[in-house]
Amino acid sequence: MGVIGDAFGKLFGFLGDLFGGLFGVIWDGIKWIGNLLGILLQSLLDPILLFFEAIYGLIAGLLHLLFMIGVLAVKLFLVIFETAKILWSLVIGFGKTLASLSYSPSSSGGHGYSEMIGKLFKNLEVLQLNSIAYILLFMLWFMTAISAIKLISSIRVGGD
Repeated sequence: MGVIGDAFGKLFGFLGDLFGGLFGVIWDGIKWIGNLLGILLQSLLDPILLFFEAIYGLIAGLLHLLFMIGVLAVKLFLVIFETAKILWSLVIGFGKTLASLSYSPSSSGGHGYSEMIGKLFKNLEVLQLNSIAYILLFMLWFMTAISAIKLISSIRVGGD
C-alpha cells in the first residue's frame, strides 16, 4: 500500500482501539449500573411479593375453610334427612302393623282372598291363637324398631 496507506491504517487502527476500549468501558459501566439497579429493585420487590403471597395464602385458606364447612353442612343435612326417612318409614310400618292387628274379614266383589282368609281365621279361633299372634307380632316390630335405632346410632359419618 504505501506510506500514506500504512499511516492512515495505523491511525484508524489506533482510533478504533481507543474508541473500542472507551466504548467497552462505557458498556461495562452501563452493565454494572444495570446489575446494581436490578439487585436493588429485586431487594425492594421481594418483601412486597412475600407479603402479597402471604395474603393470597391466607385468603385461599379461608375460602377453602368456608368450602369445607359448606360440604360438611350438606353431608350432615343428607345424613339427618336419610335418618329421618328411615325413622318415618319405621313409624309408618309400626302404625300399619298396629292398624292391621284388628282384622275384620269382609267379602269383596272381585276376588275371594279376603273371604277365604276370613274363613281361615274363623276356623282358627277355636285354638285361640289370635292373642299369641298379636303379642308375637308386636314383639317382632318392637325388636325391629330397637334394632333400627341401634343401627342408625352406630353409623359413623366420614371417611374414617
